[in-house]
Amino acid sequence: MNALSRRGFIHTATLASAGALLAGPASVLAREARPRLAAQGLGQGLALITGAGANVVTFASAEGAMVFDGGRREHARALLKLVLETAGAKRVHTLVNTHWHPEQTGLNEAVGKQGARILAHENTRLWLTRPIKVDWLPAPHPAFPKVAQPNASFYTTETIEFGGETITFGHLGQAHTDGDLYAYLPKANVLIAGGVVSSAGWPLMDWRTGGWIGGLVGAYDRLLKVANEETRVIGADGPVVGKAELQAFRDMYFTIFDRLVKELVKGKGPDEAYETGPAKEFEAQWGDSKQFVLDSFRSLWGHYAPDA
Repeated sequence: MNALSRRGFIHTATLASAGALLAGPASVLAREARPRLAAQGLGQGLALITGAGANVVTFASAEGAMVFDGGRREHARALLKLVLETAGAKRVHTLVNTHWHPEQTGLNEAVGKQGARILAHENTRLWLTRPIKVDWLPAPHPAFPKVAQPNASFYTTETIEFGGETITFGHLGQAHTDGDLYAYLPKANVLIAGGVVSSAGWPLMDWRTGGWIGGLVGAYDRLLKVANEETRVIGADGPVVGKAELQAFRDMYFTIFDRLVKELVKGKGPDEAYETGPAKEFEAQWGDSKQFVLDSFRSLWGHYAPDA
């Protein structure tokens, strides 16, 4: 898991983000005005940037930079500056949104105005064309302006030649959301997994926009078929992991999924299911599981109890 840091370089920058790209109340602006961003080289023209709200991966080429996920909007100017410095590029050629969440789409408007290609799964593109109301955001997520919406999308798989790599993109089904994608760069042997993989704690189970725990298990099965023993896997949050960690995560989520289904068919509700401790043995490593368990249970309703 830590081989990356031994091979790479660490370049830490503290940069001020621009007022024009900031959104939110004054207290948020003060807190977010100077994000601490760090860029770590991965080799093969790739780098991992942290500190912008989610893991951001850059890929340098003569055509410009390809960027996988864009952090939060309040970090956009600082992040874009570091992206271009890290990639040695004058512009972002392609931005990939692994799903619709704010932590992934904060660069969309900035690079869209510069003419970049913005690639996403079609479901993600559709979500970003409309307001989205979810209980984990304090207000509805607004529809993006046209310039910030993905302008390229796919349904099942896509392949792009870029920077000497043949990059494969695939849909992960209904997992973390219904528009999750992965990207695999075979020469670098790097698998970018987006919000399906979180090595920093329990992921958000966004059942309101199509995620569900059974699909999360299925997404891990898909990723495990892509990865090999040497693959470096980068999720939306947390450190880089390998195939062994992917397998362990998959097994954990399957255990929780199986236990929750058993409670559902007994007629139990979310709180009753949580009281049985379906994730108790994993909390020492992952922290309090209550929100994840409650949302995972609710995510079953559309698949096992559609009239609930």
